Amino acid sequence: MSVERGYSAERVKPFASDHWAGDTPVLADHRLEHDYPIPRFGDEDRWDLGALGWNPAAGRHSAVLLFTSFSGDWNLRARELAIALLNPVHPVLRGQLIYLRATPAHVKTIRSKLEGLKRFAAWHAETLPDIQLRQLHQVHLDRFLADIKAMGIRSRTRQAVDALRDLHTYAAVLTGGGLRFRPWGEITTIALSGQKSSTELSTPVIPPDVWWPLLRACWQYIDVFSHDIFAAGAEWSALDRPNNERVKVQRPEEVLARWIETPGNRVPLHRMTYGRFREGEIHWTLLSLLVSDGHSKQLFAELDRPDVVRRRRNITDAIATGMLSTAPGGLATQATAIERADGSVGPWIDGFDPATIRVQLKLLRNACYVFCAALTMMRDSELLSIKKGALTTSYGAPAVTSQLRKGRRGMQRRNWWIIEPVAQAIAVAERVALGDDVFSSVRREHRAEDGAGRFDRHSELKQFISQLNGQSPDAGLEPIPAFHLAPHMFRRTMAVITAQQPDGEIALGIQLKHAARRAVANGTTSGYASETPEWAAEFEHELQEAVASRLVGAWSSQKDHEMRLAGAGAQRFRDDLEKADSVSSNEVKVGDERTLRTLLRDRFSTLRWGTVNHCLGIPDQAACLKGLPAEAAAGGVMPNRCQPTTCGNSVITEEHAPIWIAEERDLVAKLRDRKMAPHNREQLETELEDVRRITRKFTDA
Repeated sequence: MSVERGYSAERVKPFASDHWAGDTPVLADHRLEHDYPIPRFGDEDRWDLGALGWNPAAGRHSAVLLFTSFSGDWNLRARELAIALLNPVHPVLRGQLIYLRATPAHVKTIRSKLEGLKRFAAWHAETLPDIQLRQLHQVHLDRFLADIKAMGIRSRTRQAVDALRDLHTYAAVLTGGGLRFRPWGEITTIALSGQKSSTELSTPVIPPDVWWPLLRACWQYIDVFSHDIFAAGAEWSALDRPNNERVKVQRPEEVLARWIETPGNRVPLHRMTYGRFREGEIHWTLLSLLVSDGHSKQLFAELDRPDVVRRRRNITDAIATGMLSTAPGGLATQATAIERADGSVGPWIDGFDPATIRVQLKLLRNACYVFCAALTMMRDSELLSIKKGALTTSYGAPAVTSQLRKGRRGMQRRNWWIIEPVAQAIAVAERVALGDDVFSSVRREHRAEDGAGRFDRHSELKQFISQLNGQSPDAGLEPIPAFHLAPHMFRRTMAVITAQQPDGEIALGIQLKHAARRAVANGTTSGYASETPEWAAEFEHELQEAVASRLVGAWSSQKDHEMRLAGAGAQRFRDDLEKADSVSSNEVKVGDERTLRTLLRDRFSTLRWGTVNHCLGIPDQAACLKGLPAEAAAGGVMPNRCQPTTCGNSVITEEHAPIWIAEERDLVAKLRDRKMAPHNREQLETELEDVRRITRKFTDA
């Protein structure tokens, strides 16, 4: 049976409600964000709840409830259910002894339930048209559940189950009554839908080989390219005069002749192929504005006129004879010279024309969005809620103010800490934006009636990487591997990176605005920050780079004087440094510190830099792996089981010496206690002997 069709192709006039007057406002005791008209219960087709505000990530339409798919008594039932969900403490509900949670349902939730109710209404009209709602039994609903589950879309099953259960919950305020029993008893909606719960997040993490070149490209646009894009935009705005400032061009043939004879003038060429225009063709409209000083776009239009044909011929003849040269784009703005990966230096773009400016402004807006999404960890809705002038400070640090929307109602203004580059990105985005929203459309014709600009992030991000890769090699941007970007991925990826830092989980709890149950961090924060294999490898590489940088210092100390070392792995550590020293004497192989760092990193690839000692990380001589099953030992050395005084991997340097000397003094002080039990004294004396085997290597430390 179909559960997709509307209730009836020919709508039936709904009955009057037994509980709600037609002029009853559908919003009572609500915090309103906007001064929009409040719909009335008698509005049978559409309730615009924009007064409550809406999530900008979902769009303006997300604040609208539609009843056009319902007919007759089902239209009335849908509206009664909607007004009850919107007003859970309304006197009508209290009068029928319905006492539920006082928080009104979110409009998104009501829209979902109406979708489920629509499918049940269609099924009921087709399958059981002669059985009233209050006469239905569980067996009937089981048939409906089987039909809707056959569609294979679990979300639709959940919508329908939730709607049917509300027909029982709010039966007392539904005209004609609702279901007399709770459908499917206490079985959860998730279980009924067949969906399996999982503790793993489904949000993908952007791989490191995409993340880093993407952020570098965005920053290049924000910090370098933006100045040229804005300058070209300002030049074009000044040239493209408003109609009320234009005057008729007198004697256009003479004006054109003077322009052709003026040294330095160049004929603009289209930089891109779009519509009926082709890359490399003369940009006649822009040329007309250049010749007329912005007063006319028509000097070379209307090809059915002989004088226009003659003007075009004059231009092409001047180009052919060398009197005029051509220029891609044609505007006078010169692009900034940059240093490219191959070492060459030159402008990042060969010119600007109006179409290029539009494309580059969009890329700049997208770069600002990606950069801010990545480095603020704000949700898509929170980014889209940033208004101009939102930059501020919080506890002395730079911050941006926006609206916290998820799980909140009303105006929940919050601050997000940011770094200076993010503040710069927001400032650039403010210049690009045409309305009050920082992230919106960059074209005036895309402004909606309510002033909101259409910015389809999903569509823009889908093509953003390919657009960056499609820029000329002159731009000097690194190639970025193909990857499907989505707004929620940036927040998750940055959480993975931040969690690797000291106290990162606590910082994430604050920045992500996750509800706190223990200190500031909670289970949600931990799961959100769980790393992927790609990022685990990236963090391992960063750790090796950090170790290699420190090894350069150790190598220098080895060359300057005899380095004092202790521990069972000391000699091996010294031998490897000496081998690096012998290789470094070959000037062909080692030319700078970076090459030396790479050499040391490769030779000490398993080294772990520690506070008490260093670990060479060689499994065969690791005391921490002795006696463990092969499966456990396969994971490598275990720092929490380290035995620094006896392990063959342990290396103790002068940097660690103060800690060991302090430990020796502490043990000596404890052994002065004459009341100590013999077995405790024996244990401490053994520990002291082990420690002294280390400290005697640093006699003057």
